[in-house]
Amino acid sequence: MQKHLVTLYTRTPLHVGSGATVGAVDLPIIRERITNHPVIPGTGLKGVLLQAAREKWGQARSASLPEEAKLLFGTAEEKATETTDKTSGHAGCIQVQEGKLLVFPVRSVAGGFAWLTCPSALHRFNRDTGRKLPVPILAPDHILAGTELKAGDYVVLEEYALTPDAGSVETLAKELFPICQDPLWRDLLSKRLAVVHDENFQHFVTTCTEVVTRVAIDPATRTVVVGALFNQENVPCETLFYSILSVLPSACKGSPHDANAKLAELLPDSGRLLQIGGDETTGHGQCDTLRIAL
Repeated sequence: MQKHLVTLYTRTPLHVGSGATVGAVDLPIIRERITNHPVIPGTGLKGVLLQAAREKWGQARSASLPEEAKLLFGTAEEKATETTDKTSGHAGCIQVQEGKLLVFPVRSVAGGFAWLTCPSALHRFNRDTGRKLPVPILAPDHILAGTELKAGDYVVLEEYALTPDAGSVETLAKELFPICQDPLWRDLLSKRLAVVHDENFQHFVTTCTEVVTRVAIDPATRTVVVGALFNQENVPCETLFYSILSVLPSACKGSPHDANAKLAELLPDSGRLLQIGGDETTGHGQCDTLRIAL
């Protein structure tokens, strides 16, 4: 079984919604139940990749699937026709895990913004990928920060002043550098990467997402349509998620295609841009995607 690391770097705000609620935010994002971290469900990622396969090997809006997509993502049971008997469908050979949060951007007094991660996110990344990223141990009011983030004796994120530890993020930044090809990431990561305590990270990813107010305008009266005012939560741009894709033995008997080769065509190791989540026509969910074989 071949495994692949897929990173998802948000170039524009991302909204993978959990549905309407009765809280202050009408359309919140999906979050993990335990950590409260934003998450991209595996079903959503699989749907995005299936659509990308349609566009690459067939017709984007066609009801029929190209053979390469059937191999990777499976096919439902086919209906009997006048010329063919009823045939059974089969499962796909790509296992898509959820997109987990690794790095989250937060406003900083010095440097403009910081890329934050935490020990638990790093431990989970190491467990899922088999890598050995350095995981610092921090007190709740301390931070391990890049050089551009220090404002005097403190690192000030949002309204919180944290005490910088004496260590360096250079080694961690060097390890994270290759997993994203975005130019901003590559230029500034070593200067603006920071590691905070798990509790602080949970607070920032809970309270520092974007909440925007959206309306619908009646073209006749040029006023807001009654009931069309709502608040929507988005994951901010410059956020990094990751997922693990596993290529399982194919259930598509007689297929002339190699699943690993077709996945490499769909997600080249040079990267590609994918749209994930809602509000596609307003530019949301543009993610720089990179696949790395494990």
